Amino acid sequence: MKVTSDIEEARSYRQWEYTLAERIDNLSDLSPDSCIYRVPAKLRNVNESNYTPQIVSAGPFHHGKSSLCEMEEYKLRCLKEFLKRTGLALVDLITMVKNWEMVARGCYAEAINESSDYFVQMILVDSCFMIETICKATTKDNEGKFDYLSMPKIIFDVRTDLILLENQVPFFVLNGIYNLAFAESTREMSFTELSIRYLSDLMLVKDVEKIINSVVHQVTSTSQVKHFVDLVRICHLQSSAELPVQANRVDSIVIPRAVELQGAGITFKKGSSNCLMDIKYSTGLLEIPEIKVDNYSKYVLVNLVAFEHCHYPFNTYITDYLLFMDQLIDTRRDVELLARDKIIEDRLSESDEVSYLFNSLAKEINWGSEYYFNDISQHLNAYCDVPFNSWKGRIKRDYFNKRWNSATTIFALVFLTLTVIQTIRAVISM
Repeated sequence: MKVTSDIEEARSYRQWEYTLAERIDNLSDLSPDSCIYRVPAKLRNVNESNYTPQIVSAGPFHHGKSSLCEMEEYKLRCLKEFLKRTGLALVDLITMVKNWEMVARGCYAEAINESSDYFVQMILVDSCFMIETICKATTKDNEGKFDYLSMPKIIFDVRTDLILLENQVPFFVLNGIYNLAFAESTREMSFTELSIRYLSDLMLVKDVEKIINSVVHQVTSTSQVKHFVDLVRICHLQSSAELPVQANRVDSIVIPRAVELQGAGITFKKGSSNCLMDIKYSTGLLEIPEIKVDNYSKYVLVNLVAFEHCHYPFNTYITDYLLFMDQLIDTRRDVELLARDKIIEDRLSESDEVSYLFNSLAKEINWGSEYYFNDISQHLNAYCDVPFNSWKGRIKRDYFNKRWNSATTIFALVFLTLTVIQTIRAVISM
């Protein structure tokens, strides 16, 4: 009986070995070009709608979903319009995308098991739809013409869908088709500039022209842009191309919220930079670039954070910015303070919504091993630990923040000084 049992066990081991070896052999090689990811479950489970397209799919991850099928016919109509407007032959586009197929497949961080025909057609249709949509939204060619995508709500919903990490087409494909369709001598702008103008309404930073001038100069090759999420990230970091690789290992550094910092003598000032990371501190003065916060800000922030989590784990600049702002903003009073100092342009209906936005987005983010705002946080805490700074700040806030208060305070100080002098003289004369 024991011999039989040993033989059965050996057969089981061999079967397991064969099955596991087969699974290993079927694994596809990881591509160094991977840049489009599924959002990690830990982030996605907080609020799936932040990462899930509501109207239109782009790329393979959400293609074919029943909730998005309505747009498939519209995509084909956009392709038809694109061919008519540019005079391109469909076969030339198919050939071009077919030549890019393997590189395009490698941009997705998981194996795409669809056939070559299916993949090429999907990428071609989605790309032409995106280019046609962007051209309609950013040029005057479509003025006065009714179009499904001309409805304001649809415009923003489609735009929002196109900045979701799981809903991307490689940028080099979009740029290549655009350059084939519009010769450099005839087009008004590059596809990089066109894309920034299209996405600008979703960005937290406001000065579009400044962003464009900086990014177009900074991005010397379209290969530096992975996709739209990456482009949005570049735009928010654009004035600091030399951001250092984060190297200081730290535990979480907690700082007081904005109202408490003000109470400790810290003054807030709107920064002139468009780069979110250009937060500066100098002896009681905290300078922060202005941002606008609206209904679409959460989609931008959470997808940038998810992208950094997957692709830039050692350069989590946007994530660190969100964590820093989350500490500054805890209640509506913090929002109102930062809005008064022109650091936040609140486009939401209630200040409470802004505080909830930052607090809820940061809730599931773990502090990394590096934190970009480590030094600033330490300086802020050190300043707040000095009682004299708090007293000085209170005097300045309560008595010198208005012209009338300042005049009254000066008069009171002069009166007090004269009283003291008079008292001293009276004592001496005795």
